[in-house]
Amino acid sequence: MPPKAGKFYCHYEDSEPNFTSPFVLDPSLTFAMLRGEFCTKYNNKHGSVQQLLPDCVEVKVGSKVMEGEQNVVEHVSPGDDVYFTGAASPPSNDVPNGGQPSASIPAAAAAASAEPAAAAAAAAAAAAAAAQPVLPPIKLKVYVHYESAASEDKDPSATQAFQITNATHSVGQLIEEFIATYNRKNAERSNFVKLDPHTLCARTDSQVVVAVDRFVNDAFSNGDDIWIVPLEIALREDNTAIDTSASVNPIEASKTKARDKSYYYWAQRTTAAEAPAPIEAPKQIRTRQARTEETTVFKTISSYSFVDDDNFVKVYVTMPGVGAEGGATIESEFNTRSCCVRVLNYNGANHRLQVPKLSEEIEPAKSSVRANKDTLIIKLCKVKKDHHWYELHKTKGIGED
Repeated sequence: MPPKAGKFYCHYEDSEPNFTSPFVLDPSLTFAMLRGEFCTKYNNKHGSVQQLLPDCVEVKVGSKVMEGEQNVVEHVSPGDDVYFTGAASPPSNDVPNGGQPSASIPAAAAAASAEPAAAAAAAAAAAAAAAQPVLPPIKLKVYVHYESAASEDKDPSATQAFQITNATHSVGQLIEEFIATYNRKNAERSNFVKLDPHTLCARTDSQVVVAVDRFVNDAFSNGDDIWIVPLEIALREDNTAIDTSASVNPIEASKTKARDKSYYYWAQRTTAAEAPAPIEAPKQIRTRQARTEETTVFKTISSYSFVDDDNFVKVYVTMPGVGAEGGATIESEFNTRSCCVRVLNYNGANHRLQVPKLSEEIEPAKSSVRANKDTLIIKLCKVKKDHHWYELHKTKGIGED
């Protein structure tokens, strides 16, 4: 019997705000995984009002409560409705968008059942958590890409959009959420090897590695691209400068910089009793010529407009004086499903508009970029002239088809 294909719809209606989200039937999707992803999406949208915790809600198909290890496709058909029931929790900075409760949330329950000393400690922890300042809600949309696969047209799960509403949502949590969805969606591929988030890190358009304990809201702006890359690549190509002044030991500065790159360094940190690792002799790690992205820091161009002009999609970027004689240098790269336009030495900085996955295919040889006096104009030649473009980026949110 062929596997079911199509979407089903998940609902939470026990309290306001209500929420409905579509999900794609996937042979590997269990109800436990569905519960976690639904709570993540709910918290991303309504986390500033209230939050759903996976351990506190039940999943129902009809009147039947489903067990976590059961496969969704065995009980749900395309078009079916699945309901989540249970009490929501008030917003808390101790609950990440993924919906996993931290140790401080069940502190009151723990105090009721623990020994007196443990109960006192739990109560103290709960009081300390309550004393923490409540950060205002945020609204931030970022695009996360698995860099080595984002340029492959046949790997749509390599790019995912995330709505961040919790000010304490960390970069590490974002990596784990992205990789969990990426692994699940690619589980049926032959020879697919699951990715381990602890061997990866996140970096900016300028290839600067961002520490996993930083808050997404502090490290990125609305509409930014976040690139997930293996640590071994990030170690070679990170653009963050190391302080080499006379007052700073460059070896210690390098170690400090390395420790900020992933969970791996935190887990492997040496103790005072351990002997320091031997220092290797310098060796050449790159034989090819460095790409522009590897040697230049860019500012992301996030403000632009575009129109679908039948044969071409035209992108307009307002940059006063960009076309002046002897001004900025403009470089471009066009591929079948991606494009990158770089504006070098414009007002003392380098700027870049990079689209890792365009809405539709283009003809690279017929695409171009030119600069008028105050406007950068990018012309993308459409392969399918009768397909209208409603967006420039081809993006894909968690759980979307």
